[in-house]
Amino acid sequence: MATVALRFGRGTAEFEIRDDCFLGHVRPRAVRALDQVQDAVHRALAEPVGAPPLSELAAAADTALVLTVDYTRPSPRPLLEPVLEVLHPASVDTTIAIALGHHRQMTREEIAHHLGEQITATYEVIQHDAFDPDLHVERGHTSRGTPICVNRAVFDYDLVIAVGIIEPTYLAGFSGSRKMLMPGMAWHEAIDANHYLITDPACRVGVLDGNPISEDMDEFARDLPLDFILYSVVGPDDEDIAIVAGDRHQAHREGCRLSERVFRVAGPMADIVISSAGGYPYDCDLVQGKKAIIPAYELVKPGGATIIVSETEEGWGAERTFVEWLKSFTPDEILVRVKDRKQFSLGAHGARILARPVVERQARVIALVGEHFVAELDGTFVQATSDPMEAMAWAHEQASRDAGVVAVHEARRLIVAPQSP
Repeated sequence: MATVALRFGRGTAEFEIRDDCFLGHVRPRAVRALDQVQDAVHRALAEPVGAPPLSELAAAADTALVLTVDYTRPSPRPLLEPVLEVLHPASVDTTIAIALGHHRQMTREEIAHHLGEQITATYEVIQHDAFDPDLHVERGHTSRGTPICVNRAVFDYDLVIAVGIIEPTYLAGFSGSRKMLMPGMAWHEAIDANHYLITDPACRVGVLDGNPISEDMDEFARDLPLDFILYSVVGPDDEDIAIVAGDRHQAHREGCRLSERVFRVAGPMADIVISSAGGYPYDCDLVQGKKAIIPAYELVKPGGATIIVSETEEGWGAERTFVEWLKSFTPDEILVRVKDRKQFSLGAHGARILARPVVERQARVIALVGEHFVAELDGTFVQATSDPMEAMAWAHEQASRDAGVVAVHEARRLIVAPQSP
């Protein structure tokens, strides 16, 4: 028997798989982390791509807004500190904004842990609230109908800088740059309008050109302030493997190119696909953990089974629509309803992600979750258990006792293509 361990919450979940059934692991390519991250950051700030050095921009500014990521992404502190070291000597009055998009507000303790005590104590830190109408201003619509409704704070500063990570994402192709404004600083109805485009099959992980969500995000952000970006290209374990800085388009494209080298992989088609988003915080709730289904969908054979490995320490992590649709509608009904723009929301989108393998692959969807969350999925088409052995038994019940099994690691970032027979 092969013992296969996948990240699950703050630990691992172990599956026992017959040697003759195990087809192997699908995971990102091994990479080498930067030896001196802050040295690389300082070089990138001094020699950016397609933009003046940050020091030149700072010399001409009195105020700056630094947009950054929340706790569902790696801490931006190694990037933030060098940026602040450039802005402070130039006497730039700096505010840090956590671009939450639709995510929940962070506690003060979480912010201090995420950004560091010194940064939190020294600088004003604000959090975007996508549901507060008083925070937003509208600047028209994109050609696809998305309202360009954004937190007015981005217009209140001389210099707007984005700091975060670049990784593949199943919605917009890759994270970074324009995503800090849409969805990061956008009104919730604008986010829903943009994310409705996920119903277009051209929206794929690792794809920028021709991806309607990414193109709509670009158009949303096109005339909004974003003067400089600084991003870490991360590897499988959140290690920094490259730093890109400068122009929002040129530097971003370079970072995406480097990220694709790590995360575009091939994997065997299998009757059973076990897929982990990557442990905490990437499976902190079902909204994050469900991302494990994306590569599993690509690799599962028709009539097979997928097992999502997601501890879901914080529960659903979503608006009520996600819960209601999973409990009220069949997978077929979900895929029909989600195409109705009037019914679409991020919660509906989440339900669609889980329904696709059932409808389009006739596959069973099983969730290995924390014991506290098992009962939450009662009444849905997702079978839930906290026992890996039970999850495997259900999968073999669907796909046969001799079914081939593949294990997918760090699934939230993978750009997977099935291997040719």
